[in-house]
Amino acid sequence: MSFLRGIRVRKWLLSVAAVVTTVAAAIGATQATALPVAPTPAPPVTGIPTPCLSTNEWPEGASIAEIQQQIEQRFNFRLGGKQWTEEYRPSIKILWETLDAMECTDYRTTLQGKYSGTVGINAARIRGYAWGDWSLSRSGYVSFDFEKFKQALADDDEGRLVRLVAHELAHVYNSDRYKGAQYWADFQKLYRQEGRFSDYAGRSVTETFADVVGYYVGRCALDNPYDTGEHDAYYQFAKEHVFGGKEFGPAPGEAMNCTVPKEGAQEPRPAQGAESQQTADWVSELTGE
Repeated sequence: MSFLRGIRVRKWLLSVAAVVTTVAAAIGATQATALPVAPTPAPPVTGIPTPCLSTNEWPEGASIAEIQQQIEQRFNFRLGGKQWTEEYRPSIKILWETLDAMECTDYRTTLQGKYSGTVGINAARIRGYAWGDWSLSRSGYVSFDFEKFKQALADDDEGRLVRLVAHELAHVYNSDRYKGAQYWADFQKLYRQEGRFSDYAGRSVTETFADVVGYYVGRCALDNPYDTGEHDAYYQFAKEHVFGGKEFGPAPGEAMNCTVPKEGAQEPRPAQGAESQQTADWVSELTGE
C-alpha cells in the first residue's frame, strides 16, 4: 500500500510541476509580447540625417507628369511653371524627399492652412541671383529655379537645397505674422535677445525666422549655423514651436554624417527685393511694429 501511495504522490507532483511549467511559460509569453517594440529608424535622405519615416516614397520610374500629379494629390500643392521636365528630375526628387521628410509633423498642413487658397509651387526661371522666393515671382506660389539647383547638385551640396525648400515654405508659414500670432511674438522677443543667425538672413527678422527653420531641417547644408553650437535657443524654438519636438539631426554642435560639399560650393542668394524687405523689417523692429 505504501508503495502504491508513493506512486500516486509522484504522479501528483509531476502533474503539479507540469501545470506550473505551463503557467510559467504562458506568463513568460505574455510578458514577451507585452514588451515595447522599438520603432524602425528612418533611413537618412539626401541632406537630412534623421527625416520622418517615409509615408510617400519617391516614385522611382514614374513619369514627370505622374510625379506632378502625385505631388498635388499627396502634398496638396498646386503646380505651375515650365521646369517640370525630365531635365530637372534630380531637383524634383530633392523637393519631394524634403516634403516627405517633414510629413510626421504638421509643418506643411499648418503653413497651408495659413493661406487663403491652395499654396502653389512654381518651377520656373527666376530673374537675378535668387534660387527661390515666396509670392514674388508668382503670387501665391513658392517659386524654385531648378536650373540654378544644378549648381548645388554639381557641388554635392544637396543639403543646401533642402534648407532652401524648408526656408521658402517658412515664409508661407510666417505669412500670418501681422495677425497677432503668438509664435511670432515669441520669435521677435527671441530675436531681440539672440540677434543675428546667418549671413543670408542678415538683420531681417523674417529672413532669420525662415533660416532658423530652413537650417533646422537642412542640417547637412554647407556652413549650417547650428554646426557652431552657438544657436541652441533658435534650435529649441524651431523644435518646440514649429516642428512639435521632431528633430532632423543631432543637437547643435554635434557631428553628423553628411556628404561634404565640394570646395567653393555656392550659397543660394536672397530673392530680389530682399534687401528692401530687410530694411523694412529692421525699421519695424525699432518701432515695435
